[in-house]
Amino acid sequence: MAFDETFDFVIVGSGAGSVPAALVMKDAGRSAVILEKLPVFGGTTAYSGGVAWLPDNPVSNADGLQDSPEKARTYMEAAAGASANEVPLPRREAYIRASREMVDFLGAKGMPWVDAQWPDYHDELPGGRASGRSLEVPLFDVRRLGDWKDKLGGIPLTTDLPLSSSETVNVFVAKRTWKGKATVARIAWRLLLKKLLGRDLRGSGPALQGHLFEIARREGVPLRLECAVQDIIVEDGRVTGVVISEQGRERRIGARLGVLVNAGGFSRNLAMRDKWQPKPTSVDWTLVNPGDTGEMITAIMRLGAAVQFMDEAWWLPSSFYPDGTLAGFHSPNDLSKPHCIVVGKDGKRFANESCGYMELGQAMYRAGAVPAWVVFDMQHRKTYPFGQMLPGSVPRKLVESGYLKVADSLNDLASQCGIDADGLTSTVTRFNGFARSGKDEDFQRGTSAYNHYYGDPTVKPNPNLVTIEKGPFFAVALYPADVGTSGGIVADEHGRALREDGSAIAGLYVTGNSSAAVTGRCYPGAGSSIGSSMVFGYLAARNAARVS
Repeated sequence: MAFDETFDFVIVGSGAGSVPAALVMKDAGRSAVILEKLPVFGGTTAYSGGVAWLPDNPVSNADGLQDSPEKARTYMEAAAGASANEVPLPRREAYIRASREMVDFLGAKGMPWVDAQWPDYHDELPGGRASGRSLEVPLFDVRRLGDWKDKLGGIPLTTDLPLSSSETVNVFVAKRTWKGKATVARIAWRLLLKKLLGRDLRGSGPALQGHLFEIARREGVPLRLECAVQDIIVEDGRVTGVVISEQGRERRIGARLGVLVNAGGFSRNLAMRDKWQPKPTSVDWTLVNPGDTGEMITAIMRLGAAVQFMDEAWWLPSSFYPDGTLAGFHSPNDLSKPHCIVVGKDGKRFANESCGYMELGQAMYRAGAVPAWVVFDMQHRKTYPFGQMLPGSVPRKLVESGYLKVADSLNDLASQCGIDADGLTSTVTRFNGFARSGKDEDFQRGTSAYNHYYGDPTVKPNPNLVTIEKGPFFAVALYPADVGTSGGIVADEHGRALREDGSAIAGLYVTGNSSAAVTGRCYPGAGSSIGSSMVFGYLAARNAARVS
């Protein structure tokens, strides 16, 4: 077939796994191109916290608390439970083995890795680490991208405030701790430097993608924006290229060694959500980039590929203003604080409010609590932020709009929310007993380092538990939003797309949310989706380039 242009490796999408793949190809003396359909680089990674969960990585090991493949394997299996066995062992082993390799590889290219010191989400399980396995990067000044600085993706939550993800936990207790106050002061200083000197520091996802983008440009990796892939080209049973739409023209791009699809999932595709996801579902409850529409997954399925975990997502329970705009994602920072619980329509708790966000979203669906309700009192309102509300305020416009329910009694609050009043009052009474004893007998809230990480360190004996008893009382509706679907194309340990019979589709690789999660039905630590995307992008390119 005649192609308009040919590379050795064609990479579809610009999430975290794309640059590592392109750099592997360059080191192997091969050519690669990254095709991104949006006008900005970064995918949903640029919307994220910019953290990567990487088992047995050398940076986290530098703290003297040595991880190992054995510990990581034990933990992943314990956290995933039965779903661990739904992922072939060689694929899980590849993630563990290659995380160290990938971190070292990017580090040699100038990636400034930093240990996030973020506890595993179930550090209390065998193999779990209270010091975590998550890495992040320093703040990134977008001026370093030159003329491309406006081409780095992000959303206001990740671009307006110059702070790293690991700093946010301190901001939420700024009224309670000196560390929190110092963090707020640092942010204010950075904002002043931006105003005086023009420094434009980004944290979170834009920082991670900014550093990767800078490395890619320095290494001469070609990146095409506003370049949408329309179809996958197959010749003699092998994927050999893609059909793209660029500036209104259809073109054919050849791929001598293969195509890597890193184009995200299907969070913004209502038809796919209706088919695969639990109900109720909505494209309005997602926090991903607008290009996350699933067409590459369906294109690969047309080639006979198998799919897995399509009913799952990286749930991130959130609230929305009446006009549909995001008011805040509340798990785990808001919901882990004292004076706060989450209940269903029956007024009963159904989960540990301080658990991981994916786990809480799953619990909402199991309990039929969509929406659920966050219930808190004036002690909470005076002390902690909630979403975009600063501590101490009760914004009248949020009350008048119906977003924030307020009442002098729990019975009246329940009436406003459509919650069973007897259920709510009995739940709060029981919870207050747990708070006074410091022990949650129903859901073990506050029994892990991860729970404590998001609690209030000034509260003893349990930083996640204090009574709900001082009115007025408040409630906000909570929805199972997501930061991406976690089901997709089944892949092997090399990132090769697989058919139902287990055979590989020659020349086709997948990573990121285009692939089925290597971690099964769980999110073991901060940045699990980003870490695995990077690792399998790296492994896919090595396999295609025949790098041993």
